[in-house]
Amino acid sequence: MLTAEQLKEVLKENVINLRFHARGGQGGVTASNLCVEAFYGYGVCQPMFGAERMGSPTESYVRLSANDDLVRTNEQVYAPHVVAVLDPSLLGEIDVTAGLAKGGWLIVNTVLNQVEIQDVVGRKDINIGTIDATRIALDVLGRNITNTIILGGIIRVMPIFSIEALGDAIMRRFKGEVAAKNIAAIKQAIEETCVYDIGKDPDFTVDTKVPWQQVFPGLPGYKEVDKAGVWYCDEDVIEMGSGLVNTGSWGEYDMIWDEEKCTDCAQCWYICPDFAIIREKGEDGLWHMKGIDQFHCKSCQNCLEVCPVEAISKKLKQGPASCAAPEN
Repeated sequence: MLTAEQLKEVLKENVINLRFHARGGQGGVTASNLCVEAFYGYGVCQPMFGAERMGSPTESYVRLSANDDLVRTNEQVYAPHVVAVLDPSLLGEIDVTAGLAKGGWLIVNTVLNQVEIQDVVGRKDINIGTIDATRIALDVLGRNITNTIILGGIIRVMPIFSIEALGDAIMRRFKGEVAAKNIAAIKQAIEETCVYDIGKDPDFTVDTKVPWQQVFPGLPGYKEVDKAGVWYCDEDVIEMGSGLVNTGSWGEYDMIWDEEKCTDCAQCWYICPDFAIIREKGEDGLWHMKGIDQFHCKSCQNCLEVCPVEAISKKLKQGPASCAAPEN
């Protein structure tokens, strides 16, 4: 791993690129902002959103350098040296290591060990840091906002900025107890980050940017190409709609229904924003609760709040964290 002094030498004539993968509401954009605010030199950051909805996948990008000429661009980061994943469920949905330089760092909020992460992402040429940021967030902050905690993991493996500088940036953005809790969570994250160092650092001098791509005229129209490459708007042609989107992967909890306690009051059915409450009409002609559609339930917990008989509970999807190997 590079020291803070070595990184300062690197940054005199090079850029460090970072990419954050998160879900809407977890603070990925704020994490990228804090990187720039805590850095001693020059930096730019910007987000990329798809559907702007709580729980939907988001990306945000950061470029840092001591040379201001090297950060004069607002394009997305194609070739990061550090990738931070704030939600472990994204590992199965997005190629989070796309473009990640050999010897770069993948920092993941997960309870999987580093060898398991290698298998999931299909890369053995990158360094990996893991941190159970969800647990720290719930214990220290009281909610699943893992952005500042993942920054602690980054400081642990690549000290681009100091904990003191990051703490100052946090105090400028947050106030009082909120700022203090976030700083405490970062310090805990630095201590608890598990490091899997393959003994290789990224080559910051190599330009691995993906070349600009143009679309050429004369391409076939929608009638000539295969259905798999077209977004149809006709359900008679191909199955479509939001029902195909696995929003159940967006939440950190599994919602659990207790049939014995349930009184079929239907309050959960009325309040669910994703129509994830399953009901069936019985022989008595009345509608009865039958369960929760886990494929679409994103654990907003509205049902838990309104249930008058505590027939709905929740369970974290993650279990205890583990390290695969001791630090080198």
